[in-house]
Amino acid sequence: MRFFGEADRTKDGKIKSDYPAWYQEQHVEDLRESIKQQERSLEEGSVPPERKGQYRERLNQEKERLEQIETSKPKFAGPEKDTVSKFRKEMGDKIADAHYRRSHMEKGLVNAHEEARRMTEPCIEVKGQAEAEILKECGARITEGGKVTRTEAEKAWKITGRALGEDITNVEVLRKP
Repeated sequence: MRFFGEADRTKDGKIKSDYPAWYQEQHVEDLRESIKQQERSLEEGSVPPERKGQYRERLNQEKERLEQIETSKPKFAGPEKDTVSKFRKEMGDKIADAHYRRSHMEKGLVNAHEEARRMTEPCIEVKGQAEAEILKECGARITEGGKVTRTEAEKAWKITGRALGEDITNVEVLRKP
C-alpha cells in the first residue's frame, strides 16, 4: 500500500511533502489545463520558432509529471480497500475522541494549552500492524509507546479518505456536537 508515489519522493526515497501530489486535485487540474494550453499554442503556431524547442521540452516535462501523479494514486480492490476503510473508520473515532466538543468550543470552555498539546504531542494510540503501516505510509512518526499526534492522525485520515474517493475529508465533520 503506497500513498506517496515517485512524484512525491526525493531521489533517496524520502517523502518530500505533507500530502501526495494526487491529493491536491486543483493543482492536478491546473497542470492538465496548462498542458492543453501549451498543445493548443503549438498547434496554432503562436509560439515563436526560436522558442519551440524550449516550449516542447517544458510540455514534455509537464506531461511526464502528470503521468507520475496519475499513476501514483492508489487503486484499492478487495481486502486492501476493506483494510483502508476500516482504518479510516477507526482512526476517525479516535480523532473525534481527541477533539473538544463543538458546544464546548462555542461556549469558550476549551483549554487552549490542552488543544495545542493534543495537536503536537502523541496522544492517539496505534493498534495493530495494518494501522501502523498505513500511518507510516502517510508520513506519521509513531513513538516507542505506539502513539501519534492528532495532527498526523488527521492527515492520514484525510489521505485515506481521498484515496477511497470520499467527498468529505474535512476533519471537522468528526467533531462531536
